[in-house]
Amino acid sequence: MSEEQRYRPDDECPLFSERLEELLVAVTRGESPNAGRFCGYCYHPLGEWTRVCPHCGMGTDQRAPVDSVPEEIIEMLRAQRQTESRIVNAFAYAGLIIAVLAGLALVLGIPFLRANLIWATVVYAVVLLIGGRGLAGWLGGYYGDRIGYERARRALRERWAAWLVERDAA
Repeated sequence: MSEEQRYRPDDECPLFSERLEELLVAVTRGESPNAGRFCGYCYHPLGEWTRVCPHCGMGTDQRAPVDSVPEEIIEMLRAQRQTESRIVNAFAYAGLIIAVLAGLALVLGIPFLRANLIWATVVYAVVLLIGGRGLAGWLGGYYGDRIGYERARRALRERWAAWLVERDAA
C-alpha cells in the first residue's frame, strides 16, 4: 500500500516546507526556539554544511542563511491555518445543519413517525448520528478542506509576493 503524499502546489510560492511548518508550529506552541540555520529565501531549515536549499533550490552563496525565521513568516502560517480551519469548520457545521433539518423533515413528514414519539426519536437519533457525522465529514473534510486550502494558499501567495518586495527593498 502506498503512503499518502502531501500536496505540492506549483505556484511559485515556496512556503511552507513540511519541516518548516512543523518547526513553526512547535515555535508557536513554545515547544521549540525560533533559532537555527534557515534558507535566506524560503526559510527552510538547513543543516550546518548545506549549501543548496533542498526545498527551493536557492544556494547559500546566492542568499545568505538566516538565524531565525522572521515573525512575518510565522504570521503567514498562522493566517493560512486560521483560514483553512474557519472554512473546514463552516462546511462541517453546514453538514450538521443539513442532517438536523433532514431528520426533522423525515420525522415530521411521515405520519407514522409523527404519531409515535418513540419511533420518531429513534429515527431522528439515527439520522443525526449517521447523517451528521457523514455530512460533516464529507462536506468539511472534502469540500471544506480543498476550498479552505486553495483560498488560504491564494492569500499566502499574495502575502509572500508583498513580503518579497518589502524584504528585498530593505
